[in-house]
Amino acid sequence: MTIDSARSAPRRPARLFEGARIALVAPAGPIPEERLEAARTQCSEFDIEPLVGRFARARSGYLAGSDDERAADLQHAIDDPSIDAIWALRGGYGTLRLLPRMNWSAMVARPRPYIGFSDNTAVHLALTACGVGSFHAPHPGTTFPPFSKTAFRATLFDGAIGVLPMPADCTPVTICPGVASGRLLGGNLSLLAALAGTPWALRARGCIVLLEDVGEAVYRTDRALTQLILSGAFEGVEGFAIGRFTERPVAQNDRDLHDVFRERLEPYNVPVLSNLPFGHIDEQWSLPIGSLARMDAASGSLELLEPGVV
Repeated sequence: MTIDSARSAPRRPARLFEGARIALVAPAGPIPEERLEAARTQCSEFDIEPLVGRFARARSGYLAGSDDERAADLQHAIDDPSIDAIWALRGGYGTLRLLPRMNWSAMVARPRPYIGFSDNTAVHLALTACGVGSFHAPHPGTTFPPFSKTAFRATLFDGAIGVLPMPADCTPVTICPGVASGRLLGGNLSLLAALAGTPWALRARGCIVLLEDVGEAVYRTDRALTQLILSGAFEGVEGFAIGRFTERPVAQNDRDLHDVFRERLEPYNVPVLSNLPFGHIDEQWSLPIGSLARMDAASGSLELLEPGVV
């Protein structure tokens, strides 16, 4: 199921539009009712119609219902010809449990935006393996400040290209200078590491790899990077665009996170740029997975060279 992402461009999903019918699904963690209502409100602000999955309110411990229920909602959204996009309500844990159950053929035949991040990295990799683009973007029902709304609309509705704007308080950190061009691929580091050795494993040749995470101590980030290095996932990589690694617990004998990025990624002799506005933060980009981009690690910029939608 893996593909060499340098060989061909993915099929781009159709852009969002006013009145679009959006399936809200919960492939991972459970959804509080207030967050679901906030997601409905968020959809109305974009003038899109939310269609809540049948089992979106289900709960089974740390999962939003059983694997059968979560897979049924996602599969229905994929197969329903009236659905214009699929928006994951949250991350958490459980999405990768669904991958062997899914039939992506309807997304291949008629690509539509799949939107989410964090645990939804599993779906991004599955769609990449099928040759379909997707979107690393905020979940509905969370804090959605003006910067994030503008970025979401620009990417999903307008198909904007060009240098991505930065939030006022964002200062990128150059770890390894240089300029890289390649297709955007990746997402949550823990998920990328968890999928190593599977049919949906990251294959970064020809790509700029996106990395973000939350709640992971520095040594665990080191371990996940090392796992991907040892698996060969980064062979042929063009560059690394690193978002935010938030809510890191302090561990004994801790190290600076950027020192770890430099130590583990510098041997690839490619540009590495950190502290970019994506991940578990309020003000963040919406990034088209599979689109060509250009990163200048010295100036601290990321430029979309082609739109993520048609």
